[in-house]
Amino acid sequence: VYANTRVWQGDDGRYYCRRSNGTTGLLIGAAGGALLGREVAGRYGDRTLGAIIGAAGGALLGRSIDRSSTRCR
Repeated sequence: VYANTRVWQGDDGRYYCRRSNGTTGLLIGAAGGALLGREVAGRYGDRTLGAIIGAAGGALLGRSIDRSSTRCR
């Protein structure tokens, strides 16, 4: 949890915080993955298919990295 993270105490006495939903990581990962996939596939085959597969892989990786950066206990 960072200094600017919103934390509150629920009615049950437990503490909660708002964490990132991973959208930023998803978008950046998809863009980077598409560019990388297009370049790699351009040497060996279809650039469009490489971009699609790269975007999907990059999006999943970026989202998981973005969501794992904050832990709420």
